[in-house]
Amino acid sequence: MCMISKDKLRQFSKFRALPVVLLAVIFSLLFAPHHLTSFITTAVVLSIVGNLLAYNKWQWLILFILSLTPTFTSTFFSIHPPFSVLDNIIFYLIFLLSLGFSYFIARKTDIIPKFNWKYFSITKLLAGFALLFLASILTGIIAQLIRQSPDTANQEALNQLQKLIPVAIFVIQTVAAGFFEELTYRVGIFEIVLKKHRNIAFLVAMLLFAYMHGPTDLYSWLTYGLMSLILTSFYAKYRNFYLNMSIHMLWNLFGILVAFLLK
Repeated sequence: MCMISKDKLRQFSKFRALPVVLLAVIFSLLFAPHHLTSFITTAVVLSIVGNLLAYNKWQWLILFILSLTPTFTSTFFSIHPPFSVLDNIIFYLIFLLSLGFSYFIARKTDIIPKFNWKYFSITKLLAGFALLFLASILTGIIAQLIRQSPDTANQEALNQLQKLIPVAIFVIQTVAAGFFEELTYRVGIFEIVLKKHRNIAFLVAMLLFAYMHGPTDLYSWLTYGLMSLILTSFYAKYRNFYLNMSIHMLWNLFGILVAFLLK
């Protein structure tokens, strides 16, 4: 009986992405054969998920799901407003579980260090905020030059959600996005998904963050792209999750305060 050696198995394992992509394409052809957009979307999503599992990157999938859970929960309850006391309790419970479990996974896999105040630099925090502020001014000027509204589709969706959910919940989940998104789209990409490919990790982290904010035109791509470029550059340079989280949280909090003042 012919036995396959361990060396050959290791060689085959290097190319395991190919059968995963092939299976994803076949599955997509079966379930979305007549619509090109649905076919491509299904094939890409299945290929990504399949390869994350094939290359033992499942931790990132869990972080990704947890990062979306609080917003999905509040959006679900907003379908039949107003929020009841039970809705509030369930949201805060799910939010705290998502927050705690995400931190637990990150520490368990050693992709972030234990919390320590030494990771928080006021100078770097203010520098990051200042760069985001300058990027915001630049995109605002561009919006005027091309005669386009300075509101993106994602911002309009947030404005609608804000009207349907309690203010406290909106503020908490918006500020906490700095924790979830930096852990998922920066740290997770650099330290889990593409740990051995730093340059590719930079591009993927930058583009994925922008894409997940639902850009619909050149202006919105530029808005979230510049923000992502700044945050990704900070993480690539300092490899400091707590610094990135602080910059992101401060920027989101600033956006909320401006929105409330304009009202």
